[in-house]
Amino acid sequence: MDRDQLSEILKGAPNTSLEIAVLRQGEVKNFSVVTEKVEINPVPFYDLIDQETGYIVLTRFNQKASSEVKKAFLELKKRGMKNLVFDLRGNPGGSLGEAINISNFFLPKGSKITATKAKVRKWSNTYNASNTPLDLEIPLTVLLNERSASASEIVAGALQDYDRAVILGERSFGKGLVQRYMNLSYGTQLKLTISKYYTPSGRCIQELDYASRNNQGQVPKFSDGTVTSFKTKNGRVVFDGGGITPDVEVGFSKRSEATKDLIKSRAIFNFTTDYFYRNPTISSVTDFSFSSSDFKSFLNYLTLSDTVFLTTQERLFLDAYNSSGETTFIAKEFQQLKKKLLQEKISKISKNQDYLSEIIKDEILIRYYYKNGSYLNKLKKDTVILEAVKFLKNKSLYAKILKGA
Repeated sequence: MDRDQLSEILKGAPNTSLEIAVLRQGEVKNFSVVTEKVEINPVPFYDLIDQETGYIVLTRFNQKASSEVKKAFLELKKRGMKNLVFDLRGNPGGSLGEAINISNFFLPKGSKITATKAKVRKWSNTYNASNTPLDLEIPLTVLLNERSASASEIVAGALQDYDRAVILGERSFGKGLVQRYMNLSYGTQLKLTISKYYTPSGRCIQELDYASRNNQGQVPKFSDGTVTSFKTKNGRVVFDGGGITPDVEVGFSKRSEATKDLIKSRAIFNFTTDYFYRNPTISSVTDFSFSSSDFKSFLNYLTLSDTVFLTTQERLFLDAYNSSGETTFIAKEFQQLKKKLLQEKISKISKNQDYLSEIIKDEILIRYYYKNGSYLNKLKKDTVILEAVKFLKNKSLYAKILKGA
């Protein structure tokens, strides 16, 4: 049973009782659970990094996003916040209205936040800030990574174009398409792409150029072609080509395809679960780290115990071998090649040790201290957060970036 099937079975009206059996560490455990309406807080964590620097993480733009960000912001201001790190890393987007509201917190009423441009005129629109802002002066940094998309990019793009915030991290995802449902006959619908999102300076957010798909079905990137330069309010040069490029790039080594396959698998989840049961306790939230020797243990786990992490090459190789019928006569060669593919896989993911160690560390902390513990650890040890704090503390450097000097 896959995850989607399981999700459908577990869903139901609130106060519905369910009996489930869970296979945990080789042992079947039975549980009685009662369903209830789940409301996800889009701001799962906020706190002061130091006496003057606040930190707010926004994980999604649902209908409560702006109200929860405002609540966190005002609470941190009461506690003495004079600078803010606003974390949009991994935020896939959501409500356009909430993105506009949150941008409006830091931009004057009437400011253009984003625009949609379409071939059909009625689908082209401009969206402006319509409320009184929360704070037009507080020094602000916004954190992005390659999984920050859509509404996250609208907020970051607007704040960057008005030179209102220093953007740090990695270039964002580049999800800038607007889609609408069109009613068809027999109760069916067509999901149609009607326009693209643009930042106030005129940059298109969209990365993939689906209209230029080639005969092999491959979709090119706008960034592969000629990019166009634009200027921010203060005259800084910024470029289109998909996504939002940070003012200060801070990130990890370039991810290999093997590393991407690893992230998609359940290997890290299984390793950290095994780690939890082998280690009754760990260091405190702020002291815990995932060392190089710990990473070697992870590689050993992948080599000796893992059964779920396969690269694309391994999967294709196994499919070809299993479909070849009689394989006895090449069994020896098969094992040799399988071993070489494993060695190559381990070598490639080892080059992303910095990136993977952070992910594994977070998973382990969540096992012991839940999400709150993971965030508390980030405040002290996250490279991008620490870099953001450095820029906020150095007023001349912060101002220099926004002036483009």
